[in-house]
Amino acid sequence: MPKFFILWVSAVAALLLGGCAAKHYSVSEPKMIVIKSPKLKFADTGYIRHEGDAVEVELFTAGVAVEKITIDKEVCVSAGCMSEAKFVKEYLYPDYPADTMRRILQGSDIFGGDHKEELCKGAVYQTIRNDDMDIIYRRKGGEIYFKDRLNALMIKITDLKENNATE
Repeated sequence: MPKFFILWVSAVAALLLGGCAAKHYSVSEPKMIVIKSPKLKFADTGYIRHEGDAVEVELFTAGVAVEKITIDKEVCVSAGCMSEAKFVKEYLYPDYPADTMRRILQGSDIFGGDHKEELCKGAVYQTIRNDDMDIIYRRKGGEIYFKDRLNALMIKITDLKENNATE
């Protein structure tokens, strides 16, 4: 009986302390976020949090959290969790690389850095054009802008601190 009790207590402790623990992110930034895709439409404030490759976006409307997108080993949204490839296929476009959303949220190169141009004052542009997509991806001065004109997708992320400083 004591062995069973110790085993049971150990299992419960491991579950409470490890498996269900919330991820702690070292960076949490307030942003103005606009997302227009076939399955997700949003334009308001939010937070982008990240730690290494893990990214979380919490979207707010009138101060109330309305959606959370967490990207780590898989992508979790209010509808459930799925692989990054499935998320990109369902929420963005099937021919995009699986890490496209993660990289946009992190403000890093997409499509392996294809057609990347670095301009003055730290601006970075990528254009990807073929029969299936017409993408403009721009990062500069506290703003990330992604638009695919052929597939009616747009993601714009603006740093609220930058916005407030220029007004």
